[in-house]
Amino acid sequence: MSVTLFLCEAASQCYNPSFMPEKSHLILTAIGPDRVGLVEKLSEFISGHDCNIEDSKMAAFCGEFAVIILITGDGSQLAKVACDYREIESETGLTIAIKAPSARKPTEAAFIPCKLTAACMDHPGIVHRISGVLSQLAVNIESMETKTYYAPMSGTPLFQLEAELAVPVRTNINQLRERLADVQRDENIDIEITVIKG
Repeated sequence: MSVTLFLCEAASQCYNPSFMPEKSHLILTAIGPDRVGLVEKLSEFISGHDCNIEDSKMAAFCGEFAVIILITGDGSQLAKVACDYREIESETGLTIAIKAPSARKPTEAAFIPCKLTAACMDHPGIVHRISGVLSQLAVNIESMETKTYYAPMSGTPLFQLEAELAVPVRTNINQLRERLADVQRDENIDIEITVIKG
């Protein structure tokens, strides 16, 4: 089983808690064959180390389970999670990686939170076209979910996308809408972008 422990200065060393401020964060990712009880086992392991699940995303695709978890706790507790993760890896059969979050860069500019939705008949290249426009205009995708499903009557494969975006205030929102409208026409996609009101 191949596991990468990014927390360590060397692969054989556990993360040094002196580098972690109190109530710091740790990111755990896991992937492997899906079965009942995996979430319970992972959450038991984390809570058993007196740590908290602050955020998580998980899904199962074609019999494979995948999850990313943001863990919070004291430095010593997180260091123990980093050292003991092989126990839960052996117990669940998951391939687990643990990483300390990268240092955040100072925010260069404020941004406008937006929601983007897209729907169309499924075909290759949809995500690439939309993400390309966003990247060119310095728009960050903070979360995205896609799914393919079949129309009830015709059985036509349909595609749906939902994303939360961080649009820099320096970005011309009208230009963004125009660029997405071009994709909409070229790919025959229904695209909508709205500002998320806090």
